[in-house]
Amino acid sequence: MSDSKTLKSSNSSVNNAINIKKNKYLFVAGLSLLIYSLIEVSDSIAILLIAFDIIPNIYLDFDIVIPEIRQVLQTRPFYFIPFFWGFTLMRIVSTIGIFKNLLWGFWIAIISLITTMILAILFLPFGFFELFFCIIILILLIIGYCNKKSII
Repeated sequence: MSDSKTLKSSNSSVNNAINIKKNKYLFVAGLSLLIYSLIEVSDSIAILLIAFDIIPNIYLDFDIVIPEIRQVLQTRPFYFIPFFWGFTLMRIVSTIGIFKNLLWGFWIAIISLITTMILAILFLPFGFFELFFCIIILILLIIGYCNKKSII
């Protein structure tokens, strides 16, 4: 009895992964989130190394318009550690959920992308690139989710 449940569960996971590959928008969004997650992992490791003065603060090389944020990055980079690692975790978890074709992965991605878009404004002009990348992934997710559904 439990073997048949395990078999059904494993077949369901395989079918979900195949369904995502069929939806090119969700598949590309998932791949983009995977790439984004890897970038976030490197950023999160970098901010830890910066906080412990192991590497120089690379973020000070970017033009950040808001002087208070620049000052915190310069004097207390460890304040950013929970944010960096929180967003990294959200991106990794949402990527896994999307590739398993699970709705929670979609919603975690949407929430993390919108939150990032709001916060990226604080890091302009450098934040523009992250903002632009988030907008593209968000559009892909929405088109992939809605696909050919009509409004009414």
